[in-house]
Amino acid sequence: MYNKHFDEIVHFTNAYSNLINCHIVDFITENLWVTCLPEELRLELEKNELGGVTWAENDNHPALNNFIKQARRLSLQSCSTEINSNDFINTLPGISNWNKCTHKTIKREFINAKKLHEVECLGNIIGTIAAKIDNLVIDAGAGKAYLSTFLAENHNVPVLAVDSSQLCSNGAICRQKKLQKKLTPSPSLVHYVVEEINDGTDYIKMVKQHFCDWKINRNLLLTGLHTCGALTDSIIKTFLITKDINILCIVPCCYHLTNETFNKKMSFSKNARMLAQQSVERSIKNKFVPSSLFYRAILQVVLRSLGIHNARVGRGGPLHDFSSYAQWAFSRIGIDLEKIPSREILTSTFQYYAHLMKKFYIFQMLRVHMGLVLEAAIMLDRMIFLQNSNQCSKLAILRLFDPMLSPRRYAIIAIK
Repeated sequence: MYNKHFDEIVHFTNAYSNLINCHIVDFITENLWVTCLPEELRLELEKNELGGVTWAENDNHPALNNFIKQARRLSLQSCSTEINSNDFINTLPGISNWNKCTHKTIKREFINAKKLHEVECLGNIIGTIAAKIDNLVIDAGAGKAYLSTFLAENHNVPVLAVDSSQLCSNGAICRQKKLQKKLTPSPSLVHYVVEEINDGTDYIKMVKQHFCDWKINRNLLLTGLHTCGALTDSIIKTFLITKDINILCIVPCCYHLTNETFNKKMSFSKNARMLAQQSVERSIKNKFVPSSLFYRAILQVVLRSLGIHNARVGRGGPLHDFSSYAQWAFSRIGIDLEKIPSREILTSTFQYYAHLMKKFYIFQMLRVHMGLVLEAAIMLDRMIFLQNSNQCSKLAILRLFDPMLSPRRYAIIAIK
């Protein structure tokens, strides 16, 4: 049921491969405006002097309108199998509604607004399912175990929290002890394990070791909140080969940290995966591209003039003016002082290219819209793999979070 949508994405992305796979820092040096945009779209944008461009579908820019319409049609939100949490929970036998709890036990100094929102949204769904059908929850890549603690405190379900970081585990255990002193004893339902997670992780052995009285019989739920990169694929594979894990509910993240795909119809460059991380909603609301991106594109011109290629600058530079940003970047790269242009030259260079700022913004916004399609491709690649396993009675892409707070808002749900 996912294949048709995926095939349409492959066709669309092939037509825009240059736009997808370019690197925005090369916008000026490689003349990306000309080399990466289809001629019809480029000429239409230039004809309108770039001033009247909006990112809502309209008839004033037919080529742009068609591009936006296609990108949104192929996004996850337009996928026929994408549903919201209410619709999903109502399809489960014996669960007609779900318990919405708020995180009463974690104070603001322990958790930021973004994480709080994510934990409550995902935790209420998992907690309701696990409590109603008596499942033990395995929180893979638990980090500081905010989700695990929420499930124990608010839904009274047992949780095995697994993470590879001893530091995160120590912090979670320390917070658990504080909660036990001040609040209820339910955090003792959480057991922490420090272990690297991979395709061969033996969750059953961990459950038997830490929950000795738990009678394992296809009653384990495997979850993960923002499982990074290859961790998502490892969790999916383990779910399929472990008969006693009957439910999977994970929210993938950090698409750029893996090169693996299950479906060989499409491969993703690192630039494409980075693009899939972008947030259309945030970009449209902000109405500008961060100064650091435009500064970096102009810096690329300066670096090329100095014979420097493939420089890694990173983030965190001053953004009040280009010359300050450039001097910060030179210090990061380690350029000899005598080779560094003066502030006057740097300011003049910026002024020479400043007129490209509008084109730069529009170009990046086009790429951000492609990110919608690429995210759909990455997620559907995993859904097709689950579908082809012939082990799942229910499969869904679940829309969970407010995209302004948490752009990686989609969960993969699978039930054997």
